[in-house]
Amino acid sequence: MKFTVLGSGAGLPSKDRNTQSFVIDCVLEYNEYILIDAGEALQHRILHTHIKPSKIKNIFITHLHGDHIFGLPGFLSSRAFQGGEGIPLTIYGPAGLREWLDLTFKISESTLNYPLEIIEVEADMTIRLNDFTVRVLPLSHGIDSFAYIFKENDKIGELLTDKLLALGLKPGPVYGKIKASETFTVEGKEYQTADFIGETIYGRKIAVHGDTRLNSKKDYLNQLFNADLIVHEATFLKDEKEKAHDYFHSEINQVLNMFSELNYKQLLFVHISSRYTDEDIREVSAALNDKAAIAFDYFELPIPRNVQ
Repeated sequence: MKFTVLGSGAGLPSKDRNTQSFVIDCVLEYNEYILIDAGEALQHRILHTHIKPSKIKNIFITHLHGDHIFGLPGFLSSRAFQGGEGIPLTIYGPAGLREWLDLTFKISESTLNYPLEIIEVEADMTIRLNDFTVRVLPLSHGIDSFAYIFKENDKIGELLTDKLLALGLKPGPVYGKIKASETFTVEGKEYQTADFIGETIYGRKIAVHGDTRLNSKKDYLNQLFNADLIVHEATFLKDEKEKAHDYFHSEINQVLNMFSELNYKQLLFVHISSRYTDEDIREVSAALNDKAAIAFDYFELPIPRNVQ
């Protein structure tokens, strides 16, 4: 599984950074990509990757500001001609998303050749998706904005085949039957299957935020505990805390301070203002700890499963 950044800029694109679009690459696990936000020129950005639009089967929109949705109509139309015919697509997003898309397609006289379902989300809603549970958390922005927390189900540990071989059991269909049972018998002796199973493989947790002010509430932070990846905006990079608050955004040092006591594996900053140069970003990046990074376009971050 990988997290891919197609656009990491805020508001306006720059020469080096497009506006917001992310992809959770879970093709190996579930044969699909999950798209989060759809900044302008999304379909063009995808052309520079291995991503197949037909394998994007679920889209999550954090909020309805233009730098997060203006690429959506074009992508939906192009997907119809890029192997997407007949392959269903579901879009999750705030109230108003359905009306906007319906009007856009009506006026442009655009049609799709695949089923499209639009689900308008609400705060604290839970969504079941493949092997994920997706929690919808409200954020503090000028309009409704959400964070999506993708929590993959835990998996039973690997079968300890060496121990089974020591009992005289050779590999075969019996191994599958043993793993699916609570007990098994060999030469009249009963064994507990749990004694022949490795440690639980814990599901990954990925938390992707829309635009937001800081939220230091305990119940919110608890939702992020043990995250493999937290993706959070940092529109402001250089101590403009009051300005960030006034514009319903976040400043990078405040975010780092807010998460300083939180247990997580990686923090990725996105939604960087176009007024910052690459030199500015390198300067700020050099001061970050080894668990935090500032994203750039086409950035890929592996998210391996972990045994804890």
